[in-house]
Amino acid sequence: MTSLAPPQEEEITRIGLSLIVILAGSFLAPLLMHSTTLAIPSMAVDLALNAEAVSLLTLGHVLCSACTVLPAGKLSDKYGRRRVYACGTIISGLACMLGAGANSAVLLIAARCLQGVGGALIFASALALVNRIPPPAHKARVMGIYIAVAYLGIVVGPPFGGMVLAVASWHWVFLIPGILLLITGLVGLFGLDWERYGNRQTRLRGLDTSLYVLSLSLIAVSVFKMDELIGRLTLLIGLLAFIGFCWFQSHRRDPLLQVALFRHNAVFTVMGSTYFLVYSAILALAFTLTLYLQYLLGIDALTTGWILLSQALMTALIAPASGWLSERFKVHQLLLFGTSSMVLGIACFNALDADQSVWVVLLGLSLVGLSVGVMDTQIINAALNSVAAEDLGSASATLNGLRTMGGFVGVGLVSFLMSQYLGKQEIVPALYPALTQMLHSYFIISTVLVSLALALVVWGYTQGLYSGLNTRKHHDKPKP
Repeated sequence: MTSLAPPQEEEITRIGLSLIVILAGSFLAPLLMHSTTLAIPSMAVDLALNAEAVSLLTLGHVLCSACTVLPAGKLSDKYGRRRVYACGTIISGLACMLGAGANSAVLLIAARCLQGVGGALIFASALALVNRIPPPAHKARVMGIYIAVAYLGIVVGPPFGGMVLAVASWHWVFLIPGILLLITGLVGLFGLDWERYGNRQTRLRGLDTSLYVLSLSLIAVSVFKMDELIGRLTLLIGLLAFIGFCWFQSHRRDPLLQVALFRHNAVFTVMGSTYFLVYSAILALAFTLTLYLQYLLGIDALTTGWILLSQALMTALIAPASGWLSERFKVHQLLLFGTSSMVLGIACFNALDADQSVWVVLLGLSLVGLSVGVMDTQIINAALNSVAAEDLGSASATLNGLRTMGGFVGVGLVSFLMSQYLGKQEIVPALYPALTQMLHSYFIISTVLVSLALALVVWGYTQGLYSGLNTRKHHDKPKP
């Protein structure tokens, strides 16, 4: 009988080129996401997109990323991280080609959806590959470079999109990264020896995956029909499907989502819930502020890109100092400072109107970027320090899933609000008052979500949950 165990892995050759390929994809994926978000108003004008199509450009991307992120981890274990990473970069590159040639809302939304799938596959495997490829003596240094490069993609994305739009059409925002992603994926797939084999004994259950994807898809569809009975029924069915998914996960030995961690670990529950609430509040900020700056203030795409840069730049500056901060302050102090700063940052956006100065936007984004730089590593380290060593892989994957699902909820809220305030109309000056009201509603909801995260952190402190968390350090960094 033939054994199902994977054969012995071969020694990895051409380490330098392998790392360049991984770092290239990890830089291009966030750059593509943020630069194409910046270009949405230009796409809307050129293709006469209505408000629903505009919201779907972001919701489709986040939905497909959320649907893919948990199964992608299983796929990388089953078929090998090299194949999954290379397929992710190729899918992202093909999505860019589709987006560059799009002449309708349907093709453009399809391109953004494929971007979400490709990005999830890239980040499901890149971090593990970076940990696998370098010699042991260089792992920490290479991991630091990986984190810096991934953040650099976030930082460069908005100004890159703005500069391209200043000299060319929005099609080039897709085309330039697309060509580079295709080259990266093909070199990784055919030109390098990384992990040749996965573990074929890893199980990706069709029922679990189907329930998960179905539940998120139904919830996403329902946001556009909430004023009708069919929309409310769709939301109810989607929520029931997600509850069924969670029930199955609690009874699986090797689940997609480690629900058991929430039942038996108070620290992980608080940290995971905080992570979910924070990213529900902030992941749609770039999209909403792009609408505010370009539509309501009439600022060009290049200047908008430089303004949006402030959040990612602040995070990139603060995040590398997270280890230094952890040595000098207690976990609860950093979490309280981070969540409080985020509440203040989002509160700044509640004051925005058509006559407001961009300095208020810069202040709010800087405070949010500061809080993310302080909090992300603390949340991840606190959560992972609270679980047994054999559960670290499942806990890390679950945290990543919570972050992505939080982003899905945040973007879903924006899409729901746009459908309520703007309907299916094209965003023209006559609708700007309604757009302003929609943005204010979103910022109020975001403030409430972050305030709930702050309350959770305070509750955890009063319960003494954070004592002793610094006794075992994991150098896991947040994934952008």
